[in-house]
Formats: sequence, C-alpha cells, structure tokens
Amino acid sequence: MSNQEGVPRNGTFAERYDSVMVPVIFQPWAQQLLQRQPPQIEDRILDLACGTGAVIREVASLGNGYAKLAGVDMSAGMLAVAAEKASVNGIDAEWFEATAGDMPFPDGGFDLAYCQQALQFFPDRVGALRELHRVLAPGGRVAFCVSRGLSENPLLMAQATALEKHVGAEAGAAVRAICQLSDPEEIRSNFEAAGFLDIQLETVSLTLHHPDGRAYAAGAMGGMHTGDKLSRLSEDDRNACFNDFLKELGPCFDGKAIRFPHVSNVVTAHT
Repeated sequence: MSNQEGVPRNGTFAERYDSVMVPVIFQPWAQQLLQRQPPQIEDRILDLACGTGAVIREVASLGNGYAKLAGVDMSAGMLAVAAEKASVNGIDAEWFEATAGDMPFPDGGFDLAYCQQALQFFPDRVGALRELHRVLAPGGRVAFCVSRGLSENPLLMAQATALEKHVGAEAGAAVRAICQLSDPEEIRSNFEAAGFLDIQLETVSLTLHHPDGRAYAAGAMGGMHTGDKLSRLSEDDRNACFNDFLKELGPCFDGKAIRFPHVSNVVTAHT
C-alpha cells in the first residue's frame, strides 16, 4: 500500500532507502567517487558499507570486464535489496554481511574500494581503515565521501530540526550524526594512522533535487532509522513534521520541488 504522497509506507527501511534516498543522494555521490577513482578493467572492486548497492550498480553501468564486484554491509536488509537489484539488472556481484572492522576477505583481495557516507558511523574508524588496507593489494586505491558540517547541508539541518520537534531529541541526533566527522584533518589523520598514502581531500558540493519535496520527506524521513518512531505519529502529526521540514528548507523548497546543496569531504588514497 502507498500513502497519499506515493511512498510505500509498508516497505522495509532498505526498500524506502533505495527508492527515495539512493536516486537523490547516493547515486550522484557514487558517480563522483567513480570520477575520482575510475575503475579499470580486471579490477577487483569492493563497495564498503554498500547499503543497497548503489556504487556497484554505478560501476556495472560502465560496462563489463571487472574481475570481481563485492559489497559488504552489516545490514542483512540492505544486502537483500542490493542482491535483488543486482539480479534484476544482470549484475554479477557477491554480497557479504560483515562489519567494516572484520571483513571475510583474504589479504590483498581487492584493487579498488569505494565507501560513501559511512566512515563517520564506524565505531573504530582507524581500525576499519586498517582492515580495508589489509584487504587491498599493494597500490590499491580508495575513494570515500563523508558529509561536512550540518550548517553546510540545509537538507540535513531541516530534517534534524523537524524530527527533534515532532519525534524527539534522539531522532534529531540520528541525523546530526551524519555530520559528526566533518573536519578534513581528522579524516586525514585516520587514513594516515591506517597506513594509506597520497591522501587527497577535496570539499565537493553537489546540487541535488527531488521534484516533489513532500514525497521526499515522507520517504526519506520515514526511511531512516528514525522511521519507526515517525510511524507511530498520527497522520496529522506526520504531516506537521513534513510541513516543518519543508519550511526549514527555506529557499531550497519552491512550494513543490526541493533543490539543495549537499556538501562532503571527498577522500582518495592508495595503499
């Protein structure tokens, strides 16, 4: 069943994430990562904290010839959607349920790794990066993106403010945590401590959009890990939360569509 905004309310977290957030946010960032570390023929490619497989789908769209495509994530629900999407699109990829700090791969098993909007959530960032360094071959390349501060990301600021007001401090904090690793020097020190070389950081701002701001709010705010709390609200209270989110967007909302800057630190390095 769908609600009046056309967003599947009864879908799983992963299904909502893939249908709403991936095309608006994660696919554009996947494209940016591939531009900065282009995959090469015969590369063995890892998508770390792969979610529903947006990066692997983007790699596969460039053509065939890669020696291996693998995604790892700690969420079985995310991996189920990733596997289904890959199968439908004829993508030969393997999916592994594991944490970033303990991956089931041999030393030197990959040539290239991507990771988008996940490093900030790893409980031991240096440990996870050391584990990634282990599974990369000598000269292996990486490309990461990590959100910059909340003040630079009006969509996240609006979500945090509306959720705090209508759902509670914990829901707002879940959004604020997306921006908890915004300092480029802290990121650099993490990569250096893990043994990476030629670490390059760049501030990148993408202008992202959705043609229906209310549909995005219903899907994204209900599709995050705060969504279970949002679902307990009445229809009127949910709509009030969405209205405040759109109001907080200010000039990023034109009354129908949303168009907003999304700013991240992009990191490239090699082993």
